[in-house]
Amino acid sequence: MSADPTIVIVPVGEIPGRILPEVRAVIAATLGATVVVGSGVDAPSSAYDPSRRQYHSTRILDRLAAGKPRDCEGLLGVADVDLYVPDLNFVFGEADRDRGVAVFSLARLRPPHSGKKAAEALFLRRAATEAIHELGHTYGLGHCRDAHCVMWFSNTLAESDRKGLDFCTKHSAQLAAARERERDRR
Repeated sequence: MSADPTIVIVPVGEIPGRILPEVRAVIAATLGATVVVGSGVDAPSSAYDPSRRQYHSTRILDRLAAGKPRDCEGLLGVADVDLYVPDLNFVFGEADRDRGVAVFSLARLRPPHSGKKAAEALFLRRAATEAIHELGHTYGLGHCRDAHCVMWFSNTLAESDRKGLDFCTKHSAQLAAARERERDRR
């Protein structure tokens, strides 16, 4: 790993096309970190709930945390399976601040086929938005009241599309402070 802050992206199962390079580039640009794509893992079979036809995201986090390199600043799993936590119908993703790991799913981010190029661009933007949001949680950032901040809690794709990739002023400052603490810890 490099001396710069490093974030590792881990594919959980098979991830299609340009997703990983696009997410890697957006994370690197947004967070100013070295971002590498690590070896993939399978979603643990114990995470699958056949009655829901979904995967329990916390169990995937456990699998990711077990393989997290010590010298990385954060680890982000990218899955193409539908995720849930108990008491919610689904989640776009989940993060664990204490372990510095997060996961998000592509399963609900695909737009209707309104035009291949436009649909792919929207899909990639949604994936990048959810990646930045979940990584924000690994730095201890909570949900935001500003509907345009990337840390806004999205219940729908429309809300995710509206918020975009940028942090509000408050969360930008919190992120900078958290990353500074992480650097000092090293």
